[in-house]
Amino acid sequence: MIIYVDENVPLKITTRLRAEGYQVEYVTRRVEDRDILDTAYNQNALLITSDKDFERLVLDEHRPTAGVILLRIATRIPIEHKLL
Repeated sequence: MIIYVDENVPLKITTRLRAEGYQVEYVTRRVEDRDILDTAYNQNALLITSDKDFERLVLDEHRPTAGVILLRIATRIPIEHKLL
């Protein structure tokens, strides 16, 4: 499986996916969101992002996709959710 990771996703996630054996392509902002989505779709690749523009492209404009994971990452983890 090919996974595209948008540049706004923490590098730790990309590093971990690669360590787990996934083929990960890191995408920079020099590429338009529509082009990223189209390329991922044409390669049957999953896209991981925290950019809400992709939500608009998929849900509002009905652009085709092989799959998008929109991450919402908290800057702080509440103490009750931390492993002790």
